[in-house]
Amino acid sequence: MQKIFKNANLVDIENGSVELVDLYVENGIIKDIQNADSDRKERADIIDLNGYFVLPPFVNSFCHSFDAFEKNYGGVDVADAEMLKYVQDLMIVKNVLAGATFNDLSEKNEFACVFLDHFEEKSEQELSEIVSLVAQNKSRLFIDTGRTLEELGTIDMQYKKPLSQVLEDFGFLDRAPTIVGGNCFEKDDLELFSQYDCSFCLTPSADGKSGIRPTNLVSLKSKDFCVGIGSGSSFEIDFFAFMRQIIMTQRGLFEDESCIDEKDVFQMATTGGAKMLGIENYGVKKGNLANFIVVSGGRSLYQNPLKTLVWEKSKRDVLMTVFKGEILQKNGEIFMKNLPKYDTIISEIQQRLRRN
Repeated sequence: MQKIFKNANLVDIENGSVELVDLYVENGIIKDIQNADSDRKERADIIDLNGYFVLPPFVNSFCHSFDAFEKNYGGVDVADAEMLKYVQDLMIVKNVLAGATFNDLSEKNEFACVFLDHFEEKSEQELSEIVSLVAQNKSRLFIDTGRTLEELGTIDMQYKKPLSQVLEDFGFLDRAPTIVGGNCFEKDDLELFSQYDCSFCLTPSADGKSGIRPTNLVSLKSKDFCVGIGSGSSFEIDFFAFMRQIIMTQRGLFEDESCIDEKDVFQMATTGGAKMLGIENYGVKKGNLANFIVVSGGRSLYQNPLKTLVWEKSKRDVLMTVFKGEILQKNGEIFMKNLPKYDTIISEIQQRLRRN
């Protein structure tokens, strides 16, 4: 049966405009978008969104569930296979509640994506094998590197050249990598990366907790890199908070409020992450998959809805997460049949931690 999500205040993240519409969904696809006062009458399952904001889901471009869990619980070992499953379920729930689809690199699936970290600890043989694996399986490559000056110095001493050139020499840059972090890369490094199909993923929460300086986003923008946002090793997932962190750190870094605006971070949190993961036709548009989130409205200090969303909202304001027309969560209640309830997951994890 067709579903009609009525009275949706649809936010255009490209220009910040809002339009009150009805979304007509059939077989997981947005079949039509009509003005909310249109007079169409047909048999359908009606879901009234009460004028709340509707926008594309956030894209958690890089999430490391197990690392986040271990850091949050003081380095606890999650070697138990059943425990790992509960941790992964927990992070799925956390992302859905925050209105995000996510790319979890906790389990390194050689045929889907390859995650390279601790670059300075890898031998030349290991690096050659990794790049060969990526090329052979046409895997998506993520490289967690360039976060600290210490790491860059270690590589420079080991190879007698900058890390960016080492990545090029081993052929990693030919594999369209996503650089996770890249906080300490300088102008010359970025110039080299710009000659290849490289993208960047910022992890503002994880960086802040580790005391790592923010990535120079202005330099990335000047080179037209695709930039997304990820939770990384952060246990808490709130894309509104992530966007605020990025704006505040960049404005503080350059002492210039005009260096970045709300549209910039919204595009990073949605379309930028989608492009990075190869997701096509992203957005709440006719003909696209019916994927969207519903965020509470109400009075605001701002006329611009993007400002309202970035500065006044949090994950608690995500009232509904919809995927292919199916409601995954509504008002904090999970409706995903393949997942245990949130309280069940937490209870099981606590019991296993006590037994360990």
